[in-house]
Amino acid sequence: MTLSFKKPIILTRVNADNKEFVQTFSELYPNIDVNQSFRFLSFFEIVLERKPKEKLHLDYLICTSRYAIQAIPSSENVVNKYMFCVGKSTALAAMERGFDKVFYPEVGNASNLAKLISLKVGDKNSNLHYLRGKEVSYDLKLELEKFGYKVHETIVYRQKKLKLAGKIRNSLTKEDVGGVIFFSANVAKNFCHYFKKFPEDFLFFCISDRVAQEVLKTQVQDDYKIRVASEPTTREIMKLVYHEEVVRQH
Repeated sequence: MTLSFKKPIILTRVNADNKEFVQTFSELYPNIDVNQSFRFLSFFEIVLERKPKEKLHLDYLICTSRYAIQAIPSSENVVNKYMFCVGKSTALAAMERGFDKVFYPEVGNASNLAKLISLKVGDKNSNLHYLRGKEVSYDLKLELEKFGYKVHETIVYRQKKLKLAGKIRNSLTKEDVGGVIFFSANVAKNFCHYFKKFPEDFLFFCISDRVAQEVLKTQVQDDYKIRVASEPTTREIMKLVYHEEVVRQH
């Protein structure tokens, strides 16, 4: 069984993330032929900027992506620090790196992460070190500063746009894809700005209202539909895709 025999859904993240998404989706919904239901068309690749070895002197580290974890050097002094992660997958990456004081919100998103930090770090004058990408969808530093924390930021990775525009445009022109999944506002903004014409009834699956707003801002003129996950988590967007009647086999 497939979500759509003729029109698979585009996955725009890097291939490692796309593969993990498909594997998890297959485990949750084993009746679905994931190979026919999704198409990998990565819009960006991740480039690690540098390992911030000399600056990891603060006791509290924050990471909102596994790529930030990858940029951290492995040393006893570093892994003994408190690590706050945006979600379970990032937390698991931190644990695999050797961190044992790892915290993450049950519902993984940046807003809930800020609330968790405010509960766990009692001294609001504490200094926090936020390791992040150059492009972020949520101003976590600003949110934490509202609680009184001092936040030091280090950019440790960035998104580099891949030269797949022609391949993606070809799929859209042929109308052999039925939709796309957006996990970040930055990707949604760039994707919709670059590709302004979409097939009829094209579906935009968005992980949050904020991401969906980026689709609306581009003022796409075609007959499209936006679907937003009930909670900003990967599991919820999988559920959203699975239960979408437009792409279900009848």
